[in-house]
Amino acid sequence: MLSNPLVAAGLFAVGGAAISRRRTIDRSAVELVHAPQTAAVGSGGDSLRDLVATSCPSLCGRFVPAAALPTADLQTCYNGARERLARLALVEYERELIATADGGTIGLDWSPPFARMPEGARPVVVLLHGLSGGSQEAYVQLTARHLTAAPYRFRAVVVNYRGCAGVPLTTHTLYNGGHTGDYGAAVAHIQRRLPGAPLIGVGYSLGANVLTKYVGEQGAACPLRAAVSVCNPYDLEASSRAIERPTLRNRYLYEPAMLFGLLRLVRRHRKMMDTGPVRLDHDALAKATTIREFDELVTARAFGYKSSTDYYTQNSSAQFLPRIRIPFLAISALDDPVCPPEAIPRDAFLANPHLVLAATQFGGHLGFHESLSETWLPRPIGEFCAAVFERSP
Repeated sequence: MLSNPLVAAGLFAVGGAAISRRRTIDRSAVELVHAPQTAAVGSGGDSLRDLVATSCPSLCGRFVPAAALPTADLQTCYNGARERLARLALVEYERELIATADGGTIGLDWSPPFARMPEGARPVVVLLHGLSGGSQEAYVQLTARHLTAAPYRFRAVVVNYRGCAGVPLTTHTLYNGGHTGDYGAAVAHIQRRLPGAPLIGVGYSLGANVLTKYVGEQGAACPLRAAVSVCNPYDLEASSRAIERPTLRNRYLYEPAMLFGLLRLVRRHRKMMDTGPVRLDHDALAKATTIREFDELVTARAFGYKSSTDYYTQNSSAQFLPRIRIPFLAISALDDPVCPPEAIPRDAFLANPHLVLAATQFGGHLGFHESLSETWLPRPIGEFCAAVFERSP
């Protein structure tokens, strides 16, 4: 179902189809997709649709890209450029390393440090970064800064994958887009350390796929009060095909950059990875030019999948959406060059009353820059988290 700014602009739903009463539609309006009747949130009786309509003005409004960043490619690339050129350091973290049952190590970056915000029952937002990233990424820092400042003053904690962001690799495997065990271990640890504190999960890109799969696997038993998925690929095979398209931006920008981050992790942790039962073909890996080749040579072999296609099929998060039973907000840009809009499973959002999709026409992949200094993304995340926490029992 479509609602709010689009309804105001003259759209109404009839049998699941959107009919326009006007020829012109504000393309900067945020499109909301959800079931005709959404589930209740917390103990107040408000439905998920009502919560968004009354407490999330950013989702009921517009996103207008910065005049200096009008295209999806500029929106996407500005994150990395800003981080590297300005050596972005917006958030002060306190790192905690925790061990998993199989001897792995996960890095938790807490903000603010506990010396400035002692342990207690303050709401916690658990952030999960994208492919080969970490807590230093611009999109993570900007959101963490927003959530920990007034008026929210939540506690934020970033879950850094094995081997990422300076976390030591203590097992022979890294991570993958469907490996939810580590996120679950992090959530359980946070619950033990901060008993009584309500938790909401936020995942970006590959981290959004992991978070969505985790929430679906947990179903009604999910320990999170809600979840926010940002720029989720939903279909890993479709995302792989999207960045394999023979375009200049894929050949010289996106795929090389993403592959470089993965290969750098393998080079950094080669000694530990080679202690495992699976012997990696480093010569072939050095010649790899696509993410699919990396997943064939490393991910599929290390985690026991038959092939990259088998890995993509089993771990694509779209198939887990019907099983979600907590308030779930998904934010996607329809011009995302990495996560194609045709992969967004709109039918799942129309069928499951616990889900709402917020789609913008612009924003690229993890961009959403309104100006060179401001980004829109933290605002709807903050509004949604605050509304859910306020209604938590």
